[in-house]
Amino acid sequence: MFNLPVGSKPLAGDLRIYSAPNALLRHINWSLNEIFGNPTIMNWQPQPLAPGSMSCELQWREQRALASKIASSLKAWHYLRFEVREFAVEGGEGVLYRCTPTLGLHQAVTASTGDVMIHENRLMTTLSNSRSYEALREGVESALGTAWDLELECYRLGIRDSDIAKVSSI
Repeated sequence: MFNLPVGSKPLAGDLRIYSAPNALLRHINWSLNEIFGNPTIMNWQPQPLAPGSMSCELQWREQRALASKIASSLKAWHYLRFEVREFAVEGGEGVLYRCTPTLGLHQAVTASTGDVMIHENRLMTTLSNSRSYEALREGVESALGTAWDLELECYRLGIRDSDIAKVSSI
């Protein structure tokens, strides 16, 4: 067994690839195999919201942080939509990476509950750079990753974007 440095905690993670073109599946598998250091089995499913694409989920437990490596590797392929979460098994802050073809990569710190947190420095910078209520609102929404949530929500729910309004009004 690997000895953890003093004060470090075992980590758990979750990768959700919402859409990936068929042509990239082998490349994604190779990349993940290299990051994890062993063959990774990906159970790809057709993604009906993006014809010609596939989706999958992968969970892990490791003694080293992998989310940033996974996000950095996957963001290189412009056509992917994905989320990577990593958190300490025993509680504490985590990290969330979200990526879409139109918005690129977003990183956020998460609480043990999974909520996105905005740290003091980020808030202070947003406040000092905002000259209007609209600018402040945009800065906070950017820090929270609101645009990424909106774009990925239909994939999380497995429904078309136009049907989200119907579901949220129920």
